[in-house]
Amino acid sequence: MFIWNLEGKKDISKVAEIRIEIFDKLKSQLAQKIKEKFPDLLEIPYGTIDWLSRNYPIFILTDPSKTREVIFFIKEELGFNYLNFITAVDYYLYNIFHIVYEFTKIPLKQNDLAVEVEECELSKDQKINVNFSQRMRLIVPVDRDNPVIDSIEDIYFTANWHERETYDLFGIIFKNRLNPLQRILMPDEWEGFPLRKDFFHERIIPHPFIESYYVVKKVKELNNQKELNNQVEKN
Repeated sequence: MFIWNLEGKKDISKVAEIRIEIFDKLKSQLAQKIKEKFPDLLEIPYGTIDWLSRNYPIFILTDPSKTREVIFFIKEELGFNYLNFITAVDYYLYNIFHIVYEFTKIPLKQNDLAVEVEECELSKDQKINVNFSQRMRLIVPVDRDNPVIDSIEDIYFTANWHERETYDLFGIIFKNRLNPLQRILMPDEWEGFPLRKDFFHERIIPHPFIESYYVVKKVKELNNQKELNNQVEKN
């Protein structure tokens, strides 16, 4: 959202009120459209605010097999023409990955890439562009023991790199891709996936969670070995 002042100072309080009103309305409209289309597939846990104070909704897809259908609708019917990123969150203790897709809807002019301007007058000295980009996120939970999901590379071509990065760091498999699924950051001979909570490498300082995990694991191994030795001695 762009705000400019023709004369004098900006009325920040008025601008803030209009921003909240506009974003709340857009968020509600978007949630209604996507829930009407997929009433049994999507859950809306909460709304949040990003670093530009733009309200955007978050949707959780309960059936990973419908990912392509939902994302195709997000692009073609809702007009979210830009894929910001694909990433994941490792909920190790729950044995689940959350695959996170973030999209932006950029209002473009018909004949070029300039952003379409739609002015709203706050006062005789102040105007605001209310035709601005919108954002949303889609979260898809997948089984950590079998992290496989359909590729969306043919829907958003930039997904090629995002999917490769998510595979490289988390080990999530994107199937039915146009291009082979290959590492993008780590060398081809690298073993393991560095952003998994249980990842361990002797030359990398582990996260406290990982460190404590391996301490507990090592203690259990030592205790088991001690019990075996005691049994051997008894026999």
